[in-house]
Amino acid sequence: MVTQASMLKAALPLFARFIISNGLQTKHGVFEITLETVDRTLPVVTRNKGLRLAEGAMILLSPDLLQVTDPDTSAAHLTFILGQLPQHGQLYLRGSVLIQPNFTQQDVDSGKVAYQHSGDHSHTDFFTFLVTDRTNRGFVVDGRVQEEPVPFTIQVDQLDKTAPRITHLHFPSQVNFLKNGCYGIYITSHVLKASDPDTKDDEIIFKILQGPRHGHLENTTTGEFIHEKFSQKDLNSKTILYIINPSLEVNSDFMELQVTDPTGNSATPQILELKWSHIEWSQSEYEVCENVGMLTLEVTRKGYSMDSAFVSIKVNQVSATVGKDFTMTPSKLIQFDPGMSTKMWNIAITYDGLEEDDEVFEVILNSPVNAVLGKKTKAAVKILDSKGGLCQTSYSSNHSQHKAWEKGIWPLLPSGSSSSMAGGFPHLERRYPSSSKQLVVTKGGTLRGFDAAVLSQRKLRTHGNGKAVLPSSVYKNGTDIIYNYHGVVSLRLENDSFPTHKRKATVSILSQPHRTVKMAELPPADKAESTSASHFPRQNQSPSFSKNCTVEIKGLFHFEESNQQLYQCNGIAWTIWSSKTKETEDKSCPARWHLHSGYCHTLITEQKGTWTMAMRACREQHLGNLVTVFSRQHMQWLWHISGRKPFWIGLNAQERAGCWEWIGGEPVAFTNWRRGRPPNSRPGKNCVLVQKQGKWQTKNCRKGKPHNFICSWKLEM
Repeated sequence: MVTQASMLKAALPLFARFIISNGLQTKHGVFEITLETVDRTLPVVTRNKGLRLAEGAMILLSPDLLQVTDPDTSAAHLTFILGQLPQHGQLYLRGSVLIQPNFTQQDVDSGKVAYQHSGDHSHTDFFTFLVTDRTNRGFVVDGRVQEEPVPFTIQVDQLDKTAPRITHLHFPSQVNFLKNGCYGIYITSHVLKASDPDTKDDEIIFKILQGPRHGHLENTTTGEFIHEKFSQKDLNSKTILYIINPSLEVNSDFMELQVTDPTGNSATPQILELKWSHIEWSQSEYEVCENVGMLTLEVTRKGYSMDSAFVSIKVNQVSATVGKDFTMTPSKLIQFDPGMSTKMWNIAITYDGLEEDDEVFEVILNSPVNAVLGKKTKAAVKILDSKGGLCQTSYSSNHSQHKAWEKGIWPLLPSGSSSSMAGGFPHLERRYPSSSKQLVVTKGGTLRGFDAAVLSQRKLRTHGNGKAVLPSSVYKNGTDIIYNYHGVVSLRLENDSFPTHKRKATVSILSQPHRTVKMAELPPADKAESTSASHFPRQNQSPSFSKNCTVEIKGLFHFEESNQQLYQCNGIAWTIWSSKTKETEDKSCPARWHLHSGYCHTLITEQKGTWTMAMRACREQHLGNLVTVFSRQHMQWLWHISGRKPFWIGLNAQERAGCWEWIGGEPVAFTNWRRGRPPNSRPGKNCVLVQKQGKWQTKNCRKGKPHNFICSWKLEM
């Protein structure tokens, strides 16, 4: 049996065998039939979807995109004849550029035909084709016979060559006290945000090039540490949290971030800085006499202080009782306004006049808002019995304090404080004289109009024997000048500048000396010393200072009895002080600026940056330049005011490699290189950072870790 399918493949011969017989003879024969195939079916275009690819990409023309069928023609004979070639790309056949403008359906089925875009900015491309089965004319498209070329369309997607842009970059400073007792700062889209019109927020990725040094990042949803990256969507949903390490006494941290999109476009790395503050008591232990009246405790805030912060106070009575031994202000919440770093909290000590044991209570800081509690969260207050007016407090057990508090006298500032009171006058604090009987006047009250000669006039004379006792220490507290005398004999107060009938005063011994001081008989010349003579220094005696003048004790006063002069430490050396000296200093440099070598200086820590950023900030915001260093003494002074932390100076070699010059134009008369003068061939490292021990190191001017910097400008005298 001959089927139609077998006949269509080719012209096939057919045979019919037969036998003829007349009864006597038989003869065999063969009847041959020849069939000839006829192609009457046209090719049909069943798929012409076109293709879509990215700019500059290559893609195969698969049967899913382009396909022709014909029931009486094989795929090897179904041929695409191209009418117009692509304008913005090329067709490839078997890996080579198509030379003959045709290919077969079998080539398409075998994955041997491809298109590659040229990479230009075109959005579309196409080529046209005819289909033939090499027998019939025409082909069928959408049910219609077509003899004209038809297009194959190509859609080109433009590549995203634009990196995401950071639209918000502000340092976060809102500290949150978390339920687990930790402190954290949320990093949200309000402080860090990037946008890209071609990219979704969950595909905008922030890569962490350099992680935080003093804490770590967490995802609040998963609880996992974040080491490598997070997305803009994470920032929008407030799931990125920086955890502060409370064991480190630091108030800032930073991380280096780079924002990218899925196509690999990335923006310039940026520094995200985090800042916060610590709140604590200025000291942890107090002793106060029962008749002191009002006790003022100091709460300090260190670090970033440009936001408001709050802290609550809890009182633990221990052995003292509220209402009986002391009373407090009704408010137990302390508020730090922006820019405020010190707050006072008052407690009234009740004086009942009864003899009783010493009592203790504690004041505890807790529940901070927008701040971290420091180490001194608890302050113990010991109320000493008045003992009939002879109460004597011992030294504070706080090792950082070295002063005694006398009956009825409460210190204004802890020892070593360098802050200034209103009006810009130096603080005084009580010190005790050395064996040479020198009078030390230091920080703690105002020294306005204080004449050194007055100190020599305020003396106590013993009854009957003519002995004179000079003050052992003195300071001014408000409107009262407090003179302190050590002695064990009956005394009366005399002032050589007052008339004799006015030389009377009530004298009470505030503090007995720790050892008996034997008062030597003064020579007659000393007894008859006149008021005018006390103004002249004694010859051939040089001052003996209790300690060297350094930045740490800048503002400290010292009265030298040998020459009747008052000295002040300016951070470098002891200099003679007078009321005119203070007036000159006040007119020299503005607040927070310090005078040295004829220039006003200020340390900038709130806006760390590269050398270039620091240079611009000094010029545009502070109307000066990065500091010029004139001498080794100047360098030591700068290193002290910097807190011994790295800072940028104005030395640079940007104009010509190896040619170092100050940005202010001053001659280079002093250098302090870490390892000798740097070589000329150090590309990019043309600016100077002061590092360990005040040594200079070359750094990149525009890149790298941000640092503090010191601005200065010349004082016009």
